[in-house]
Amino acid sequence: MIAPVVALQRAELPLALVLCGLPTLTGNLQKARSYSERLFRGEEVDSLAPEPALEAFTKPLEQTARKTDAKLAREVVQEVEGYPYFLQLWGSELWEGADLAGVDRFTVKLLDATRPDIYGRLDRDFYEPRIATLTPAEQDLLASSAACTYPPLRSAELNRASEKTPGNVNVLLGRLVDAGALYRIRKGEYAYTAPEFRDYLLRRAGG
Repeated sequence: MIAPVVALQRAELPLALVLCGLPTLTGNLQKARSYSERLFRGEEVDSLAPEPALEAFTKPLEQTARKTDAKLAREVVQEVEGYPYFLQLWGSELWEGADLAGVDRFTVKLLDATRPDIYGRLDRDFYEPRIATLTPAEQDLLASSAACTYPPLRSAELNRASEKTPGNVNVLLGRLVDAGALYRIRKGEYAYTAPEFRDYLLRRAGG
């Protein structure tokens, strides 16, 4: 992908390439082309701060017949930790829950009733596809990682939590990074690429 874009730019054609992805994107670009870091200007897009997250959840409702209690809105923002997709998912499930309950207001009571559906959809649509493509050994290591303190995930602690040999753990960590399930912060320290992934692993183990 990078090679034809560079060729077109040398031909002075008006072309721009915009990429977005998980934290592994920069490293993958550098693997593909050693000079690729000079081709792009990086911008980190993180979770929303509490006030913008609250506005993102409540403002779209202003143009509808639905209302939300302030307490409910604050609880949602705290629960999703400002992650934009989660704000959308929580709002969508609350909307459907309000339809089923025949109410026009989002309340903490409605959230409590809807929460099983929210997390069921979250696990099914967001987390499970990330697990499904991994090998059984890679899945086992991720399951073991849920017993470790986090963040970050430290390879030394993972070696103690897993029944696999240290050499096998290191190989599997590299494969999980390549698969996009983890990214390497620094030597011996890793993070999940998906937000709240450890909570999902705990739910999966308890299910």
